[in-house]
Amino acid sequence: MNKINLKYGLVALAGLGLSANVSATDLTCSDITFTPEAFAAYEFVDKACLEMVDRNGGTFAKFTARVTAQTASGTHLRFMHADGEMGPSNKYNPAQGFQTGVEGETVDIADLAVRSDFNMYVPASYWTAPVAAVAEAAEVMEAAAPPPPPPAPEPEPEPEPEMLPTTASSLPLLALFGSLFLVLGGALRLSRKQ
Repeated sequence: MNKINLKYGLVALAGLGLSANVSATDLTCSDITFTPEAFAAYEFVDKACLEMVDRNGGTFAKFTARVTAQTASGTHLRFMHADGEMGPSNKYNPAQGFQTGVEGETVDIADLAVRSDFNMYVPASYWTAPVAAVAEAAEVMEAAAPPPPPPAPEPEPEPEPEMLPTTASSLPLLALFGSLFLVLGGALRLSRKQ
């Protein structure tokens, strides 16, 4: 079981590493697969990806969003889909300090005006490279994978508890019966006085 998990973990890491190294000119939005976290943020993330771009030395998925409302609970956005239609309104809670660039200035997303459009660039941590590239990386990783660790030693069995001594007397039982007779005697005396 652990070997299988390790294998899939290595495949995922290789896929993330390859996706960071693949040039945007080699990828399109239909080539990548978004992670469950990306779908949790916006359920139509695969339809809203417009193109793959190179920015600041990395490859990003480009999205265009329109601010529909700014409320105390968060910013509400509608994403432009690749077919030109606007998607449904979606509450978006960006990480604290998340900022965007508007006309060369850095602006906090919570300060954007309603009905303003902006571009969002999603890093490779939210999508993976094409399956063929991931499969090749898995073969390379399997060849270079270190041997599995030795199995953990079996825990030593707990020692059985020692038996209690059998030299105890029946004195506590005698005391219990004596106390019971005293209570009964006191109750009988009270009933006679009444």
